Amino acid sequence: MSSTSHLSRLKRILTYSVLAAGLVLPTHAWADDAKDLLKAMSDFLVAQKTISFNYQSSLEAVTPDFEKLQFVSSGTANITRPDKLRVTRTGGFADIDVSFDGSTLIVHGKNLDAYAKIAGKGSVDDLIDRLADAGAEAPGADLLSSHVYDILMSDVTEAKHISSAFVDGVECEYLAFRTPELDWQIWVQTGPQPIPRRYVITSKHVVQAPQYTLEISDFKSGAEVAATSYNIEIPANAKTVDLSELQSIDELPAPVANMGEMK
Repeated sequence: MSSTSHLSRLKRILTYSVLAAGLVLPTHAWADDAKDLLKAMSDFLVAQKTISFNYQSSLEAVTPDFEKLQFVSSGTANITRPDKLRVTRTGGFADIDVSFDGSTLIVHGKNLDAYAKIAGKGSVDDLIDRLADAGAEAPGADLLSSHVYDILMSDVTEAKHISSAFVDGVECEYLAFRTPELDWQIWVQTGPQPIPRRYVITSKHVVQAPQYTLEISDFKSGAEVAATSYNIEIPANAKTVDLSELQSIDELPAPVANMGEMK
């Protein structure tokens, strides 16, 4: 592409940015509406005893040269409340399978030929916190919690119902929220099943405002969910390690992980 084409595209982007800056955003009534829609979504999710979905996530990082990079992963998630979880994630730097059957947590780094196995009872909420500390956070962990609304609304200073929108051809309500450190947006499917279809978090105080994006598809609940095993079959040649020794299980390669503040 020629430099003239690049300049032309840059001018268009700058023009759109100027137009966006002049938008008249929703009023306080819309803010109440945004909270009501988020609460409906949260109540729906918490009410589902069994959930499964496919996802694609992207995590941005900014290099010391101010180049923004985007690392994309995809996988599946299954949850049976209150104490069962199975998550897979495959990307350029990780291929992991995580399971919890109510008493044992197994994290299998397929690309590492290693796994960690930890005995311990607890809820899915307890498990999500533990995985986050280990760098193996479940995708959209906030959305899997039994306290979705309270977690999402923590520190929120502004709430807006922007408009209706379409995600992957599905009509959604587009909501935007602000906190002192992060801005986040969520697209909630309209109709009797208010499913989150897209979730974006922006680190607004980090250079170039890197984002975490989660897109959900093939959402199922209740009887629609296929039978799921919450036990992983580990290959005989895989070595056992401590959970802290399982490196490279996150969505970012280790050298990049410190280049920006990430979710």
